Amino acid sequence: MNYPEGHEGSIEARRFPRHEIDTEIHVAMFGREKQEVMRGWALNISEAGVAALFVTGWDAGTAVNFKFFVPVVSNPLSVNAVVRSRSDHRYGFEFVGLNPVQRGIIGKTCRALALLR
Repeated sequence: MNYPEGHEGSIEARRFPRHEIDTEIHVAMFGREKQEVMRGWALNISEAGVAALFVTGWDAGTAVNFKFFVPVVSNPLSVNAVVRSRSDHRYGFEFVGLNPVQRGIIGKTCRALALLR
């Protein structure tokens, strides 16, 4: 997708580089009486968020919780995020409220994936 210079979607405007990741991701929405978990596929990760494919749909601003495996820990990582963008079945999620342990795991994951390029 082409963006005008200075647009927040342009690569130059990204705060953190993206790294390819190929893993299943499970997402649950907040605030629902009955939690429904949706399965999708993570495409890339940065220290700010994740891009993933899902068949279902959410509106921008929807708060979710994900669980997914990263290569630096043996248990699935659980983090909160907000839907920031959508293009067909591709979603951009921004991490929110990360604690120091989660932030450290994500940072370590990004550094490890950068070495695999």
